[in-house]
Amino acid sequence: MAIGSVYTSPLRRAYTTAKILAEPHSLEVKALDDLIEIQLGDWQGQHEDEIRKRWPELWKESQTDPSELSMPNGESFRQVAVRAVRAFETVLAASRGGQAVIVTHDVVVRILVAHVLGVPNSIYRRLEIGNASLSTVRVAGGNKQLLTLNDTSHLEELPVS
Repeated sequence: MAIGSVYTSPLRRAYTTAKILAEPHSLEVKALDDLIEIQLGDWQGQHEDEIRKRWPELWKESQTDPSELSMPNGESFRQVAVRAVRAFETVLAASRGGQAVIVTHDVVVRILVAHVLGVPNSIYRRLEIGNASLSTVRVAGGNKQLLTLNDTSHLEELPVS
């Protein structure tokens, strides 16, 4: 089935990837703010060691089960889940059974995978999502199935420089 639409986070690294994917199909990229990565607030730009030192309990929670975590002066995982699922449902409604591509970020992908599987976001740390990986979902008759997770086989043929 041919790609019928491409949606992306408006952040440059995702948008650039989406443009590359859309071009051979002569598709316009549709940016959705709801696909943006989690807003880290006070953690943005901080080194891991500094975060661990200043917010030891929050850091520990972020490494075990961040599903109830709220970033200091940033977003909570719950807020990200609400907007990510809203974006997913928007794409489903607009694609009307056609194939759609969503280019987004690590946290959003993990949350959407949990949504598709119908499991709580507490499985977050059990999922691995690599840069440029593919996760594939099939939706038929209202049923959602996760077909692939974190597939990077398309990267294996790239020459190492």
